[in-house]
Amino acid sequence: MTGTSRLNRPKATDVELSPGHYFQLLLHRKWIVISVFVVVTIATAVVVQTLPNIYTSETVILVDPQKVPESYVRATVTGDVRNRLGTLTQQILSATRLQRIIEAFGLYSEERKKLAREDVIARMRADIGVSMVTGSGQQQDLQAFKIIYSGRDPRLVAQVTNQLAALFIEENLKAREEQATGTTEFLQHTLDETKKTLETQENLLRDFRMKHVGEMPEHQVATLTVLGQLQASLQQENEALSRAEQQRTYLQATMSQSVPVVDVDGTDDSEQRNNPNGVTVAPKPPVASKGGPAPGSLSDDKARLAALTARYTDTHPEVRKLRQQIADREAKEGKLAPAPAPPLTTAAVPEPPVPAPPAKKRSPSVPSSNPVLISQLRTVEAEITRHKEEQQRLNRLVEGYRSKLEAIPVREQQIAVLVRDYEITKAHYSGLLDKQFSAETATQLEIRQKAEKFAILDPAQPAQRPSRPNRLLIDLAGSLGGLLLGVVLSIGSEFFGMSITCANHIPLENGNQVLEIIPNILTAHDLRRKRKQVIMATVSGLVTAVALCGVLIYHFRG
Repeated sequence: MTGTSRLNRPKATDVELSPGHYFQLLLHRKWIVISVFVVVTIATAVVVQTLPNIYTSETVILVDPQKVPESYVRATVTGDVRNRLGTLTQQILSATRLQRIIEAFGLYSEERKKLAREDVIARMRADIGVSMVTGSGQQQDLQAFKIIYSGRDPRLVAQVTNQLAALFIEENLKAREEQATGTTEFLQHTLDETKKTLETQENLLRDFRMKHVGEMPEHQVATLTVLGQLQASLQQENEALSRAEQQRTYLQATMSQSVPVVDVDGTDDSEQRNNPNGVTVAPKPPVASKGGPAPGSLSDDKARLAALTARYTDTHPEVRKLRQQIADREAKEGKLAPAPAPPLTTAAVPEPPVPAPPAKKRSPSVPSSNPVLISQLRTVEAEITRHKEEQQRLNRLVEGYRSKLEAIPVREQQIAVLVRDYEITKAHYSGLLDKQFSAETATQLEIRQKAEKFAILDPAQPAQRPSRPNRLLIDLAGSLGGLLLGVVLSIGSEFFGMSITCANHIPLENGNQVLEIIPNILTAHDLRRKRKQVIMATVSGLVTAVALCGVLIYHFRG
């Protein structure tokens, strides 16, 4: 039974069939499988040959570290290279830059005639690739990266790749230089502002110190010393004032007890008291009448003591000697204690007048007191006035220095705030100054290209063979697809009705029982036909194999 009937045939899903049935079915329809396989393989090979060759060039850019050690010069551009590379990629793959490259190299001439500008730029952006090359350590530091570009002309592709690498290097240097310069300018601006603030605080601190001289904590010892000296001087002035007041009292008492004298020499008071050398001269001692004080008496000694005290200090030998003499006379007179006699009104007998020119001769006059005592009293009163003025001045100074001492705690708190702000600003200024010097040095490194930079390790070269399409892979995929398609076409008919490939399928077909199986008797004609089929199958296989070999040779030889 070689024929196959499909009338009222049950579906393969209704009957459980063995894998052998499908194998027999593939053998029965092997020519369909072979034909579909050959046709699809040849069609795939033809289509693959019509595809344009795409060449790919790549260049490796090394991240060259800074030439000067970081311990000497710290770089101002310290961002992650990965982030900076991402920024550079976005800048270089911008529409403006890619349009310049397309126009400079005449890329995508056919596409520019058919597609819009945005589509052409998107096409080029898809043909460019940037891949990172990381280290093998745990930190995975970026050591290099690749720039890949694909196109139809290998020489033009290599040129475009090198141009992209040059743009990456140029933009990296420009970006680093701009960042370093911007950092330097920012630090310089901040440094100028901080310097102005520091100068303002210096002026405030200086003005505060000048305004409150002697009230600063560091002036406390000097203020105490000056105050002690002023108090000592004030004590001396008080003692001197007390002595002067005592002497004035004594002179006033002496003047109340002194005898009037008559001026008969015709000279005025100034001539009597002042000699040509400017020294005060006492008048000649009067001649006392009977009952009056004799020359060299106790009152004369006290008058002489007052005169000497006005001129010398208490420790002068003459003053001490005269005081001792007065003390002795007072002690002696205290022992005698004579009864006081009634005062007699007598006039002092003047000495014989010295002849003088008639024009200058005046009538004798009787003054009311002793001129020497009056002069001494005036001197003492002037000294008292001077001591009082000095005492007032010293009191004002003492009060001023005491107020300065009392103000020291307040000024200490006030100046502590000023000094603290000044020190903070000064430290900030010093730090900014160091950073500014470092930034200027780093900027010079960037300008001289001694800092971190990109360097081309392997420039792009024209590719010798296309990177795509992968014709071998496509041909193999096409052949496999053709084989699968032939198998599907051969077996797919079973889903619409079962084919009879053996005697066991006859009862399933019409319900009749098979009585006997007659084997296939091959005649000479059948044998010749079978040999032809074998030969044709062999030739077909050889042709397919030769075609595949030709595709492989063409692929690997470029």
